[in-house]
Amino acid sequence: MSHMPSFRIALRLLPVALAFSVAGCAGGFNGAEMANQEPEYRHPISVDRDVPTLTVPAPRAKSGLTDQERREVAAFAAAYKERGHGALTVSTPSGSANTTTAMNVLVDIRDTLSDKGVATDAVSYTSYRASAANADAPIILSYSRYVATPSACGDWSTNYAYDPANVAPPNFGCASQNNLAVLVADPGDFVTPRDSTPRDAQRSTEVLSKYRKGEITATKRDEHDSAAVSEVSK
Repeated sequence: MSHMPSFRIALRLLPVALAFSVAGCAGGFNGAEMANQEPEYRHPISVDRDVPTLTVPAPRAKSGLTDQERREVAAFAAAYKERGHGALTVSTPSGSANTTTAMNVLVDIRDTLSDKGVATDAVSYTSYRASAANADAPIILSYSRYVATPSACGDWSTNYAYDPANVAPPNFGCASQNNLAVLVADPGDFVTPRDSTPRDAQRSTEVLSKYRKGEITATKRDEHDSAAVSEVSK
């Protein structure tokens, strides 16, 4: 009976001892302090603003865009619609000897942008001061976009034969981060994700209408959609 108090004390201290034992085994390798070992932290993708420009010559003898220049303006408009943020700026020369010619070329540029689906309110028309003696001052198109730059890969410093901490090597996830930076449609999504596209209201209305009529709402399937096993071997 004299040993009962000691036994009870040992039982009470057992959970505390187990907690210290588990903490000691864990070693902190998988705790919150290891969160910065994730690929997005080890191999971050930097996103910076860039301003692509297109220079369209406007010499005094010119009456409008050439076919090649029209294609270049169209390609520039397509790139703007894909990755542009903010307005597409069209800057014309002011005070130069070719001001009248530049305005004629500007008409063709405006028409080309409209034909390629660039909204009128998305284009900002400005002017810049050019030398009075300059008879070839160009028209300059520009817009702002985001560019993603991944971090460099190739850190093979870890000894794979000895890793008691059992953590990810420094090069882990670098290739995936680099591929993501190259394949993303618009690096601006890394800064501010775009809104979701609206749902297909036509399909929803059709399904609801069939449901109310007691009709089958599933899409019709034909023999090519079957998942049956091929009968060639039978």
